[in-house]
Amino acid sequence: MKIRSIHYWRVVAALMVVVAHTLLHPLPFPTPSLRRLGSFGVLLFFVISGFIMVYTTGKANFDPWRFLRRRMERIVPLYWLVTFAVAALAIAAPWLLKNTEFSVRQLILSCLFIPYARGDGEIVPLMKLGWSLNYEMFFYLVFACASRLRAAARVAAVTGVFLLLVLLGTAIGGGGAIVTFFTQPVILSFCVGMGIGLWYLHGGMDRGSPAAPVLAIAAAGLIAAGFLIPTASAINPATDGLFTLAAAAMLVLGLRVEHRLPASPAGLLLGDASYAMYLVHMYVVGAVILVGQRLGHGSAALDLLLTIGITIAASVLIHLRIERPIGKALRGWRPRPAMALG
Repeated sequence: MKIRSIHYWRVVAALMVVVAHTLLHPLPFPTPSLRRLGSFGVLLFFVISGFIMVYTTGKANFDPWRFLRRRMERIVPLYWLVTFAVAALAIAAPWLLKNTEFSVRQLILSCLFIPYARGDGEIVPLMKLGWSLNYEMFFYLVFACASRLRAAARVAAVTGVFLLLVLLGTAIGGGGAIVTFFTQPVILSFCVGMGIGLWYLHGGMDRGSPAAPVLAIAAAGLIAAGFLIPTASAINPATDGLFTLAAAAMLVLGLRVEHRLPASPAGLLLGDASYAMYLVHMYVVGAVILVGQRLGHGSAALDLLLTIGITIAASVLIHLRIERPIGKALRGWRPRPAMALG
């Protein structure tokens, strides 16, 4: 059963990232508020992901290989297609990309979701936005390792592992790209989503939860604090923590009012296409701004409207004509489902 509010929040998360990157792209220096907007969108995705993994695997244990296969079917095909497209662009027209440089090593590591440091020191894959997918795939792997546990123990185990990793990162204060990347506090956003998922599985919404106005006010206050808090850097554990809590409040708010939400076919479709929207929007941003500069209009508002419109159209087309057919083909190749483990 589709949870409508989850689909709608996915659209919101994707559009936050689109808006942030559209306005940031032509600026010579990053603007803290815009960077935080993009970060907020990604954190909302992470909280939703934690919730969905708990919700879809249920209270009992599950087949880890089937789980990982389904996750890879969802994530890998479109990500690889976009990554190879970026690689081709980096080879044929490198001047169109800001900081991306091609190498076979980077391509292989990117496709395997293994973090590495680029020449400028940034730990991002060849397709830069794939950094969040490195976290997603790592989360899926750790979650699958706890598959023989029941839901509450599974959530506790994964949360414990992630807390230990963050503590390790704090204690050693550095290390190689892999250690540095996977010991960042941002991984705890998945744990918050898992906690909400566990609460939902055990009837938390039925037994009462904070009233919708309270949740809305809490989310708004946390969002405002995340944008207004004065910190040394635009994105840091303090802002990530506030935005993660805001995302949690938004998620619970959506679940709380789920029965009142309309089943919008357009909204559900955009929710399904939000992954494609996230992956391809930066290249729409670049194209729109490049054309706008050549035409000399210089309007950020027009660039934003065009980017949002073209990105939505492109992502829906990609979802319907590429992502969905690939998913259907891969499902047809699956072996017969294994018996439940109990």
